[in-house]
Amino acid sequence: MEWQQLNAFRHLARTGSFSKAAQLTLRTQPAVSQQIKALEADLGCVLVERSGRKGTRLTRAGERLLAFCDLAQQEEQALREELAALGDEPRHWLRLAAPLTTLVQLLPPLLAAYGREHPDVELTLWDRPQNQVVQLVRSGEADLGLALASVAPRGLRARPWKAVRPVLLVPQGHPLTREERPLDLAKISRYRLILPPPSPESSHRAALDELFTSQGLPCRMIMESANAEVSAALVEQGLGLAFASLAGEPPGLRKWNLRALSLEHLLPGDRIVILSRKGRGMPRHQQALVDLLLSEA
Repeated sequence: MEWQQLNAFRHLARTGSFSKAAQLTLRTQPAVSQQIKALEADLGCVLVERSGRKGTRLTRAGERLLAFCDLAQQEEQALREELAALGDEPRHWLRLAAPLTTLVQLLPPLLAAYGREHPDVELTLWDRPQNQVVQLVRSGEADLGLALASVAPRGLRARPWKAVRPVLLVPQGHPLTREERPLDLAKISRYRLILPPPSPESSHRAALDELFTSQGLPCRMIMESANAEVSAALVEQGLGLAFASLAGEPPGLRKWNLRALSLEHLLPGDRIVILSRKGRGMPRHQQALVDLLLSEA
């Protein structure tokens, strides 16, 4: 029984999907399947029942092993912290998971300030999509996560951080910047558009499709993009206008010479939350980062 096998099993148990477990462990799906088979052979019991399109289900033996894995992971982290404190130069670890846009647009100055105040902390950052952020925090592999409140499960503690507002990215001087607010969807539909891709992590695409359909308006989509920076670069080049979700006023808008026109009358807003596990005290060096983030909400 190897730790890598247990890690793959824990992710499979949490997600119910071999493909998702492979993404989270940075392995191929066949490799994860082989790890689970080897673990079952070693323990002499079936841990996972495979049910085709419905995913997987843990057996009673699998549920018992999952409880062991969670406890072992917590003990491993506690041991690392304890051993680090015994050294000549005590060190701590902090693992933070967040989507790329959040990491690039919102965190650099805050993390730089945190590093200056806490030079004894080894900070690890993980660029992951929203659903993987949730899974990493839930499994204990990440100490903290940043994700949208709309995807945060009840089983995790979620502290509200930054408001996220729906906007339309347009070049400075574009005709829509001279329109009276709120923007009319019919006028937006005259232009080529960059839309967010359909995703269970965001309701904006489904809401947009419904708006265009209900009003009988054409949607001249030229591209799907989930990355606000990619969308902004395309808007600057005159390829279209982009629907996006922004927290605050990213400095990149000035660099790209763009305007962000509010769409809060058409689409729901959201909020980034700071995720952590419930039921355990938070070490002071982790709480310090949470406090720093909240001070910049």
